Amino acid sequence: MKKLVVGATAAVALAIALATTGYAQDSQAPGYMIANYTINDQAGFKKYMEEAGPLAPKFGGKIIVFNLNATAVEGEPKKVMAIAEFPSLADAQRFYKSPEYTAARKFRVASTEGSVIITEGFFPPQH
Repeated sequence: MKKLVVGATAAVALAIALATTGYAQDSQAPGYMIANYTINDQAGFKKYMEEAGPLAPKFGGKIIVFNLNATAVEGEPKKVMAIAEFPSLADAQRFYKSPEYTAARKFRVASTEGSVIITEGFFPPQH
């Protein structure tokens, strides 16, 4: 019985802590598309930028980092760093899988070498 009371008390304390910090269950962490690549074909990359450039806002996204000459401080990443932020992971995935971006993506894939990651961001507790 004592373990049950302690466990229930801990659960209530956690629920109160989460509620008072604003970490509600319906809160969503942002979604990010992070690209790190080297451009091998400037003309092909220009086509990618022309087609993909205006798409992120249509999916609630915004480009928060775009650097053609990022400086590595550890490891061996590629030169170009681009990060797009979306309201949620689902929005980032919807953007990436959309017919519009799929059509534009072929130019990036053909003209660059690197990686693209889609991830959920950190949603800090609200005070």
